[in-house]
Amino acid sequence: MTTSSDIARKVRALLDRAERTPFPAEAEAATRKALELMAAHHISEAMVGASAAGHGEAPALRAVHLERSPYIAVRMSLLTGIARALGVSSVYSVSSSGRRVDLIGFPADLDAVELLYSSLLLQATVAVAAEPTPASLSTVEWRRGFLAGFAERVAERLRDAVAAASSAADGPTPAGMASVAVVLADRDARIEAEIQRRYPHLGRGRPPSRVSAAALASGTAAGSRADLGRRAAVGGRRGQLPHAG
Repeated sequence: MTTSSDIARKVRALLDRAERTPFPAEAEAATRKALELMAAHHISEAMVGASAAGHGEAPALRAVHLERSPYIAVRMSLLTGIARALGVSSVYSVSSSGRRVDLIGFPADLDAVELLYSSLLLQATVAVAAEPTPASLSTVEWRRGFLAGFAERVAERLRDAVAAASSAADGPTPAGMASVAVVLADRDARIEAEIQRRYPHLGRGRPPSRVSAAALASGTAAGSRADLGRRAAVGGRRGQLPHAG
């Protein structure tokens, strides 16, 4: 029987290989396989939970604090985009020190969001620092647009990977077993019920700020190149979610 720990070890071994090899094709193949394993594990965890008595684990909450900075909104977009792709909802509040993002989802999915956000935040920071700012834009304008494009493209890639894993798993089911689509819909409903329980007076957020089209396109291209499974390397030990500004 393959466990979550087994999957984590396989993913990390693939990513270590991707980071060490001098050959881009080998690195891309290892990264792609790691992402496929992560997406498939997301689906398998959902199916196992659905077959357990009482639907297995309940939705949980993890809070993330984002300190104030000119890039706080796009960093939050990166976090919430990853979360949505993996079936995790988010609720945020604003204070004088920054924003608090509450992630609500199932434990294995929260772990995945934590790992990916840490890694991708680092990759986005490195990528935007390597891009020269056009003379027509300020550094803040350029980097805000770049990070917005990066976050959007990364979320799209993750949604595609999860959709592919769902399609692969959605074959004939034994009598009495629900389909993948039904299981995922049930999990969404349970997460929504947990949100309603915790936040009975939840308000609506503001629309995103406008960003430079050129910066958005550059960030989108960087998001296409991003390694979607590199181990976390920001803010402490592997797997910790950093308090990103």
